[in-house]
Amino acid sequence: MSAPSLKPPRGSKAVRPNPRDERLELHAERLIAAHELIPREGSIVVGVSGGPDSVALLDFLAAYRARHGVPQGNLVAGHVNHGLRGEESEADAAFVEELAARLGIRFMTSRIDPVARQRERGESLEEAARKLRYRELRRMAVEAHGSGTSAAAGCARVAVAHTADDQAETILLRLIRGAGITGLSGMRPLRKLHGLEVARPFLTTTKRHVLEYLKRRGLVYREDSSNQTTDPRRNFVRLELLPRIRTMNPSIQETLLRESALFAEVDRYLAAEAGRVLPGVVLARERGKIELDAAALLLYPELLCKYIFRYVLRELNEDVLDLSTAHISALHSLLTSHSGRAADFPQGIKARRERGALVVTKREGEPEGVEAPSKP
Repeated sequence: MSAPSLKPPRGSKAVRPNPRDERLELHAERLIAAHELIPREGSIVVGVSGGPDSVALLDFLAAYRARHGVPQGNLVAGHVNHGLRGEESEADAAFVEELAARLGIRFMTSRIDPVARQRERGESLEEAARKLRYRELRRMAVEAHGSGTSAAAGCARVAVAHTADDQAETILLRLIRGAGITGLSGMRPLRKLHGLEVARPFLTTTKRHVLEYLKRRGLVYREDSSNQTTDPRRNFVRLELLPRIRTMNPSIQETLLRESALFAEVDRYLAAEAGRVLPGVVLARERGKIELDAAALLLYPELLCKYIFRYVLRELNEDVLDLSTAHISALHSLLTSHSGRAADFPQGIKARRERGALVVTKREGEPEGVEAPSKP
């Protein structure tokens, strides 16, 4: 196999990362290589708000594409206008459009109304905005993917600019809220959700690396006058809790990331073990229906059973569901229930105890939304 092209982007100073330095490029390229975050074929939409992280990501991916020739399809700057800050929101959209034009990248934009959704669904403003934002990014990715040079390859992919700082905050938030092993593993570098792949090339890159990159590249970005107050929980962790914890442990961010890596290792092991055990506990399977041997499942530890349930739900739903610990515990409780007991779950999933079996089904034609890869 021939080595990838290392031609620098026109008019830039992009070079291959030096393995002895700690620049953004080194962290991002390592993560991209380890998880194949950038598809060789097909297209990728970069979610760009205009803030420092997303501006750095778009510029980095433009340079990465010039060096390595991937993705071979479209590289698109996707901007979602939340309309929450009036003229500032409009200026953000104009800024991203101009940035994309300077980089020679296609620009796509969409306007959402999270306040209306908040009123309709009773969600928090942050949750409503996040779900609408990912819905629109998915739409952009599907459109860009369909018009790419190889639309049949892979599925639609979006790159977002979550950093290591965001990861540490997410882990702490999940710990406070109460999360299991999977949740405490943190955000994944690549996550597949209903035909959409969400890539996070900066997940091992710190905010300090991002700001150094922006300065080195002479890049400007937009400042949010609301100081990112859409999510009060995250702001509390970022502005109040973490600074206080740093008085006890100055390296708390590194500690959280290290602990998250340990949880991720355990999570991978249990998932692999569940995949190994699953064929031996399946009584029957057909489209939209899987029957499990209840007695056989009860021979295994409860934690492993719960991972087996996740495999079953993923197979029925063609992806993971946004299930809480309570949902999985409800499934497990059916193993010791009387015949006829049933429980309903998101996306039209239903489980029912029938004699010696636990029957899990999915209703045909159930609408499948895109779960937002969250910044809780």
